[in-house]
Amino acid sequence: MIAEEVRAAHEELVRSGTGLGAACAATADATSRQRAGSDAHAALDAWENRSCSLFPYDEVVTHFRAVGRTRADPVLVRRLSSVPVDRQDAFLAAWLPMTSDQETGGYVTYAGLRPHLLAAEAGHGEDAGTAPPHGGRRDRLRSRLDELTVAVLGDLLRTEAAAAGAGAPAPAVRTRLRATARLLVLAGELAPGHPLDPSVTADVAAVLAQTHDPLEPLAEASERAAKTVLELVSPSSAQTVARSLLPVTCLHDEIMFIRSIQVFEALYEQIGLAVTASRDALLEGRIDEAVDALVAVTDRMAVLPALFRLLGTMPVEVFAVIRGYTSGRSAVQSRSYRRIEAACAPHPPSGAVDTLWTGPTLQEVWAEVRTRPGADRLTEQLRCLDTSWRGMKRSHWGITLRIIGEVPGTGGTAGASYLKTTSETPLFPALTGKGER
Repeated sequence: MIAEEVRAAHEELVRSGTGLGAACAATADATSRQRAGSDAHAALDAWENRSCSLFPYDEVVTHFRAVGRTRADPVLVRRLSSVPVDRQDAFLAAWLPMTSDQETGGYVTYAGLRPHLLAAEAGHGEDAGTAPPHGGRRDRLRSRLDELTVAVLGDLLRTEAAAAGAGAPAPAVRTRLRATARLLVLAGELAPGHPLDPSVTADVAAVLAQTHDPLEPLAEASERAAKTVLELVSPSSAQTVARSLLPVTCLHDEIMFIRSIQVFEALYEQIGLAVTASRDALLEGRIDEAVDALVAVTDRMAVLPALFRLLGTMPVEVFAVIRGYTSGRSAVQSRSYRRIEAACAPHPPSGAVDTLWTGPTLQEVWAEVRTRPGADRLTEQLRCLDTSWRGMKRSHWGITLRIIGEVPGTGGTAGASYLKTTSETPLFPALTGKGER
């Protein structure tokens, strides 16, 4: 149940304008038919009558974004929850739960993660990722996850550039756009499996290099770069990204929040793949290959400060509303995140962890090979990954402390104090106290 004061604060923000700290463009620009869901109903009628073979994603998404997931037309929601199984392909089956989880939804459906995992062939449904891929399939998965990440960054930059062009050139708007543009420039480091030609982001990088760049040139360069990126990614990736955003509010900042979650989750998948690959290589005696897998993913994590700077542009009063609308949905529910910690070192027996990982952990295999020639480099790389992982959690704690303070967190956690405690928990307890910065 959403508190009345939260609803009132939401409405006040929506009335205040469009862009950072206010309504999203989809709400501001929606027609009366889109708000009411009339276009979505008509398109769904055509699909149900088989006069149109393609499911009307665009019309449904437009309605949900115009009013927010929690205020979607209840008749439309019931129709979507009743789509016959024999008319659902794999993607539609993964996507539909996002439209009817207003009361019972969790983190996965909130962030649109099932469609992303399916598009990247990471698995299906709740059991995605329980059997880590091997060999060529693992490489293909890495590449597709990176393509999705680039598509997410492109879509986010397009959204922020459009908002910057529509609103007043306030310092906060400029800061948000610079942070978003910077992430796209760094896409090659965050998502090296889908590199962009340097020419795509050259204009954006040039404007960012200026100390006091006006907002308009940055918005124009960002818009061009974003358009090019979304033309370069595969149609399936572009469609997945377009369909996987169904905010629960009408607030512009929630778009940034969800897209950031999607970037984090793709990175968690990559870390999990690297840990698995390293463990498997060690089991087969290939220490150098195990080290290289960890080096590659630790290099990706060097971009995380830029992602946290973007999250840091979230207005406190806006996040209070988003948090009020998303109570019970928390990153502690992230399967990809929890699987990393389960795969790295043994944990006390628990049903949640036991279903996430089977076989020896990376720390257990390391303990067997630590005295072999070349293992010193492996040990050092485990320390580097541990340091990066705890650094990420400390940054999360700091952002949370600034934005929500010491109030209780979502998902049944103690909020910032919970994050502080987890930030002190190492990935590899056997290395505790060694190699820390």
